[in-house]
Amino acid sequence: MLHALLDATQVLGTLEIDGAAYEVCAEAVANHDRHTNQLTVNLRAFLRSEKQDHIGETTTPAWIPQPQTVTEHVEGGEAHEMANEVFATWRRKVSGVIPR
Repeated sequence: MLHALLDATQVLGTLEIDGAAYEVCAEAVANHDRHTNQLTVNLRAFLRSEKQDHIGETTTPAWIPQPQTVTEHVEGGEAHEMANEVFATWRRKVSGVIPR
């Protein structure tokens, strides 16, 4: 049976591109299969427009890391903590490529 552990999007900063403000976002969706003890964490990053007439629109410039899927074999009691650690690592990776 699949157990949903994490579905999170975190804003890591804001960026202006061609006069428009964007939020730099990191996202993780994690599930744990209790029968196989397999944790799957789907990771992606994107820019989200802050303009009211473009709410919900996202874009992925070339400097943003490509989506990744991480799989680990962990017991159910450790799965949530492991998912949080994977997401923390992803957030650091995405933060590290934000143009300053």
